[in-house]
Amino acid sequence: MKNEILKPVIKGALLLFPIIITVWLVWTLVIWIDDLGRKTLKPFLLDHLIFPGSGLIIVFLILFLIGLLFQFSIFKLFFTQVEKNFLKFPLVNTLYSSIKDLANMFENKNDQDKQVVLVNLESMGLGNVIGIITNQKMQAFDQSIQSNDDHLMAVYLPMSYMVGGFTIVIEKSKLIEVEMTFEEAMRFALTAGVSQSTSN
Repeated sequence: MKNEILKPVIKGALLLFPIIITVWLVWTLVIWIDDLGRKTLKPFLLDHLIFPGSGLIIVFLILFLIGLLFQFSIFKLFFTQVEKNFLKFPLVNTLYSSIKDLANMFENKNDQDKQVVLVNLESMGLGNVIGIITNQKMQAFDQSIQSNDDHLMAVYLPMSYMVGGFTIVIEKSKLIEVEMTFEEAMRFALTAGVSQSTSN
């Protein structure tokens, strides 16, 4: 009797948990962006323009304006110069470059470089590990450590239930192409294979 009561309760909790967490995260992000946008108005003594949601509008307009200006060569040149000066600081250089590379990886510019593969690591007792090709041109490594015609590739191995992973340089022959999108592979890996979206 006790189990019959608990089972529906647990089932209901499991069904609602992803929805509640997703809504909470999105709401928290929206509130944070709105607050950030409102703070940009205060230095200009524009408190009378502040209302719920005004921060979101301000942030949207700022991002839209930056994206619009970036279409002009003179703005691109200015941004490049600022970026060069920004990267002169060692710690800032490493942090900024890493974040930028990560952002570029999620941007749909070159789907070929984001091919989902299975990496053969049976020699290490790990079987096949899901990975994502991040760089197919590793000439420096090819010249340094390669002993045959099988060229090397950089493959990112995401870790389950955490933000992180490993990047390995491995021979192309040890990779098996998989018919999965980048998003499906990340979801599958981050949820330790329990993602139901990839089974449909």
